[in-house]
Amino acid sequence: MGPAAYTEGEQFQRERRAVFANTLLLFAASGQLPAAGDFVSHSIGGWPLFAIRGEDGTARAFHNLCRHQSMPVVEQPAGHCEVLRCRYHGWTYGLAGEFREAPPRVASGDPPEHLALNAVELLERDGFCLVRVQPGGEPPPPLTVPGHFAGAVTTDIDANWKAVVEPLLGTEKWRFVWPLAFIDPLGAGLTVVRQIVPRSFLRTRFVDLLFTADGAASDDLVSEQRQRTVAEKTAAESCHAARAVGDAAPSSGAIAAFLDRVAAACAE
Repeated sequence: MGPAAYTEGEQFQRERRAVFANTLLLFAASGQLPAAGDFVSHSIGGWPLFAIRGEDGTARAFHNLCRHQSMPVVEQPAGHCEVLRCRYHGWTYGLAGEFREAPPRVASGDPPEHLALNAVELLERDGFCLVRVQPGGEPPPPLTVPGHFAGAVTTDIDANWKAVVEPLLGTEKWRFVWPLAFIDPLGAGLTVVRQIVPRSFLRTRFVDLLFTADGAASDDLVSEQRQRTVAEKTAAESCHAARAVGDAAPSSGAIAAFLDRVAAACAE
């Protein structure tokens, strides 16, 4: 892949349609949604999405767009709410996405059942919530890890998502789960599941989901994980800078296989 695949939006749009849209993607740990009304939101491939635990205990996912004027319904990366209310014009939804009410001045004449939030597929299994924007045929990825969810560490990176993935593939400690997750069994009862979140073709976020034997994460443990991410953020941004000026990726090995798979998916 040449520099444009990292620095221009056209390739990202192809990847959005061919890689992200119809694949079950890691979205959250189930432990991030322990109670009804708990939610997590991300923008993946340009789709603003959120997952929320319903009153019936079921986790569901929706496009984070109010049906009134497509403004965001939740505006925090994570939180809790009793109902979903768009702060711009007051349209209100239940935790299962159903339309509840709207102020008279901005009310719609459509039947309430036509005004529900637009849902996306969510599969909850083995302690994780996976989402898929469009129907696809691939089975869910293997994400079983020991321990219990204990916390999350978020890192924002000025790099294309492929430049975030490549340096991790170049080490032996991370196990890659196509297309946007890694697992690192650090030992001493700690496992890290890294969620890669492609926000745009130049902006990526990774979220490190921490799992411990007792489901607790001390301040020291979180601080240590933040320190580990500093070098990985630097490596990703350096990789992006190199690819942007035409430095080619390795022609063989895990990185080459990853890029070949991305290219093949986009060519279909």
